[in-house]
Amino acid sequence: METHTPTKTAEFPKSESYLRHRRQRFWQIITPVGFGFIVILVVLVLVIMTTLNKGAGGPVSQWADTSMIWLSVPTLFFALLLAVILIGMIYALAKLLKVLPGFTFDVQQYASLAVRVIKSFADKLVSPIISVKGVGATVSAFFGALLGHREE
Repeated sequence: METHTPTKTAEFPKSESYLRHRRQRFWQIITPVGFGFIVILVVLVLVIMTTLNKGAGGPVSQWADTSMIWLSVPTLFFALLLAVILIGMIYALAKLLKVLPGFTFDVQQYASLAVRVIKSFADKLVSPIISVKGVGATVSAFFGALLGHREE
């Protein structure tokens, strides 16, 4: 298998926007990442020096306690946020419960009115069928009693 290596290197035009991009990349990306890396290295060296200079116990425990505090802060922040949301919901429901009974009474009255209208309409709708069936049952019972048939 033959590999091909390019003989020309890509040349970018040295425009003003390209040069500005290079400066911004250095100051906005490389510098903050490098600074963060140096801070982490300094903290790591301090922790190692603290544990090597003295016996295990005091300084190590102090660093562990400090780490635990920093790990607990985000959890406490979200717990506080959740508590504020919960308190807001309780307050809103308390205000809503003061206003709601009047509106629910009106809704209940309209629902009761709707039930009465629907029942009345349904009774009027089926009353001819019920009366025809009733007359048929009466005639059938009359002739059954007249001819001596018994229903069992």
